[in-house]
Amino acid sequence: MSQEDDLRGLAKVIDFMRAISILFVLIHCYWFCYESFREWNITIGVVDRILMNFQKNTGLFSSLLWTKLFAVLFLGLSCLGTRGVKDEKITWRNIIILLVVGFITFFLNWMLLAIPKVGAILYMSSLTIGYICLLMGGTWMSRLLKNNLMDDVFNVENESFMQETRLMENEYSVNLPTRFYYQKKWNNGWINVVNPFRATIVLGTPGSGKSYAVVNNFIKQQIEKSFAMYIYDYKFPDLSEIAYNHLLKYADRYEVKPTFYVINFDDPRRSHRCNPINPNFMTDISDAYESAYTIMLNLNRSWIQKQGDFFVESPIILLAAIIWYLKCAHKAV
Repeated sequence: MSQEDDLRGLAKVIDFMRAISILFVLIHCYWFCYESFREWNITIGVVDRILMNFQKNTGLFSSLLWTKLFAVLFLGLSCLGTRGVKDEKITWRNIIILLVVGFITFFLNWMLLAIPKVGAILYMSSLTIGYICLLMGGTWMSRLLKNNLMDDVFNVENESFMQETRLMENEYSVNLPTRFYYQKKWNNGWINVVNPFRATIVLGTPGSGKSYAVVNNFIKQQIEKSFAMYIYDYKFPDLSEIAYNHLLKYADRYEVKPTFYVINFDDPRRSHRCNPINPNFMTDISDAYESAYTIMLNLNRSWIQKQGDFFVESPIILLAAIIWYLKCAHKAV
């Protein structure tokens, strides 16, 4: 929030200095075209007295030049803090033309006051045109001097940097192709994950392309290099189909042909099965007891708080004995 407050404060200072600049222009017109204002009956007595006091104490209106210089000074200060209009094709040629036209029509127009009747109107019109040209030229020049954007209206060039363009590949690496803008041209590069065993994390908002740009490439390249994979497919079957089809294509690269399994708790019809009390998984009575213990606690979760009670232990021991008996019978067969 502090940065936003600073920007608002700077904008207010810029507006204030520009308002002072415009005020000097208006005072200049009112003082030096006073006869015309009096003929139009738009003079203000209070303003007349204030300006007369200024003239007595400072001599501000002794020359046409002073108020114009003050107006241009505050205009230039206000232009220093502005970022300019970013959707314009701005060149130094356009800036120079505006500044020259503004200087001529703003400073070298005193002879227009000598024209009878319409001299004041022409003089004030010339001042207005000159001020607008100086304002536009100063704003555009400030933009070029501060940002040096020229044709780069969205600041792409200043935000770009040189990235890795070498392909560094080994038997474990994952190499992601990239394309980046640098020095006013597009370049092809690589993100080289040369040691994927150190873990990789991908962060991004939904729909930003994490799966398409990174995860899919990891799956494909790891399969091509004969890796076994455990894939958590949150959007099943998106990643599963990619892994399965790619495995079919590159299965001949494995020394031992792998088997593809799917475990789907949401839709068991599309899932492989596993028997937790398969006799082949048990080597002694403790394995049977642990299997029975887990099964009984899942059947009645209220027993979790009563694990020390005999009526809980008794069915567990009985079930364990039955499982172990089946195990021994399976071996006898």
